Amino acid sequence: MSERDGLGAAARGLRQYLLAVAAKLDAPAWFCEVDVPAGAYVALERRLARFPEHEVALLWDERDGWSAAVESSTGDEVIVLAYLGEDVLPAPEAVVEFVTGLYGEKYPGRPDPPDFRRPGTGDGFDERLAAYAGNPVGRA
Repeated sequence: MSERDGLGAAARGLRQYLLAVAAKLDAPAWFCEVDVPAGAYVALERRLARFPEHEVALLWDERDGWSAAVESSTGDEVIVLAYLGEDVLPAPEAVVEFVTGLYGEKYPGRPDPPDFRRPGTGDGFDERLAAYAGNPVGRA
């Protein structure tokens, strides 16, 4: 499917998936873009000890999956610190582990984008998203 509208099963599934991740992280805010390429931003409450002056967020896109980032000093852009790198749609619990590692002593994930897929290709991605559409607890 090359286009998604805000009412389709894939768009609803993406929102449900992000809601599940945000709820597990107790995130104060999040938003998503459902059109191709789909993407999302999840704000995190805590700042990182190594970047105390910068807001921290999780980013998600349908090419590289989840990444952790800090906002620049001006707040105009984000700087990616690491990519989760497991799957474009990992279980919400895997995202929580990634964030826990980010705030811990270890350096989680990987430094380079995993480039899982090309947005808009017919590779079953929209069907994976749609599986979350009817599942209020966020598990497909």
